[in-house]
Amino acid sequence: MKTPIKIGIAAVIILSLGIFIFIYIKQQQIVYNDDSAIGNTTGNLNNGGLFCEYNGMIYFANSSDENKLYCMTSDCTNARKLIDDSVAYLNVYGKYIYYVRNNYSPDTIAMVFKGQLYGLYRCNLDGSHIVTITEDKSGMISLCGNYIYYQHYDDNTALTLQKIKIDRKDSSYISDTEYNCANIYNQKIYFANTDQKNTIYYLDTTDDSLHFYYNANAYLVDNEGTYLYYIDLSKDYALMRLNTQTLVLEQIFKPTDAKVINYNVYGTKIFAQVEGNGNNTGLYRLNIDGTQIEYIAQGDITNVHCTSKYTFFRYYADQQTLYRVPTSGTFSKVEIITVK
Repeated sequence: MKTPIKIGIAAVIILSLGIFIFIYIKQQQIVYNDDSAIGNTTGNLNNGGLFCEYNGMIYFANSSDENKLYCMTSDCTNARKLIDDSVAYLNVYGKYIYYVRNNYSPDTIAMVFKGQLYGLYRCNLDGSHIVTITEDKSGMISLCGNYIYYQHYDDNTALTLQKIKIDRKDSSYISDTEYNCANIYNQKIYFANTDQKNTIYYLDTTDDSLHFYYNANAYLVDNEGTYLYYIDLSKDYALMRLNTQTLVLEQIFKPTDAKVINYNVYGTKIFAQVEGNGNNTGLYRLNIDGTQIEYIAQGDITNVHCTSKYTFFRYYADQQTLYRVPTSGTFSKVEIITVK
């Protein structure tokens, strides 16, 4: 009788071991993206990439918990922590969340723009199975197909543009200049080329070749298809849009005695961050053609992130408090949102 019992126990152990090995192998097998994959919107990445909406979920850096990675449904319910990493430049697509690990401090925004972020990582959508893609210091990152374009930082060369495959098996140097890689459209990265007097160029990601696109003294370029948006430095930081078919250029927003210093395009709306000398400093919402301008919030605003239902922002003087307004539809008041 002992022999069948021993055989049974051995069979259970072998079966359990086989299941464990199968699960482990499945975890190690990476799921690749199609070539058109992108990880976040241009406007969100230009604002630090602290929010990213994907398949009805918002993945975000929780300002009330040291910018650690959380998720919640698109209506801001059922929030939960995913990992303890403080994060920035979130990109989400397919099975994975891609992010830059950030050594958190109250001066997070300054750290973002100084490139003082440490390592590029990947995890599953539920926060499990964290994988180091590179431990190099990084600035902005942007997912394009199966590659992550990122601003690589070291003490000797400061920021350069590089790319690395999501499976870590291939990496390439792109440029000595840390081109803004936030705007990806049809496998091309559009940006203001600081090496060419801020004229608009694009990087063709199929072969990483550089091409001239449009002559403008531009800042924060965002090609949305029919229109390409940018801030015109020669027009006192006016917000412009260029018809990509006819090349007809329009000035769509220029507050009196103030500058547009950042913006976020989402659907039919634009949220513009304005800096001025008077009471016009703050956050504005307008239609993409420049009509129906609404003054949303007064003061020094930062980190404007758009999702399908809500647009989130913070104030420079208070990096821990998070505010939201409707992305579209009727605006009545600014709400404070606390995620615990």
